[in-house]
Amino acid sequence: MDWLSRARQAEHTLATLQVLQARDAQMIQQIEPYKKDCQKLYQRLQQTQEAIKTETIMLAEFREEVRAVISAIPDTEIRNIFLRKYLCYETNEQIAEAMFFDVRTIQRKHKKALDTLVIPDIENPAGT
Repeated sequence: MDWLSRARQAEHTLATLQVLQARDAQMIQQIEPYKKDCQKLYQRLQQTQEAIKTETIMLAEFREEVRAVISAIPDTEIRNIFLRKYLCYETNEQIAEAMFFDVRTIQRKHKKALDTLVIPDIENPAGT
């Protein structure tokens, strides 16, 4: 469950990095006319942009790994529960309402599926 939940953390980190990237891009535009005077700052901002881009790609790839594991679940009902829980970030109550189940049924199905879920033996590329 921890491995699957890291997709949510990756998503939040990705959103934060995108905001940072947009702000840095604005700053680069603002100092562009003074590029010669602010050469070190300009270079550092560009390096930061590249680092953010690289980390954004890594986070997106991690999220896709989680999606691939969930997509491999043969039971459509369980797969939908996992997609809603770990990639759409819905609560058990929201999932139960959307799928016309009792909350306890969702909890039971989720727990049973977790016991059989096969998580690949890979490192977390996002470091989260």
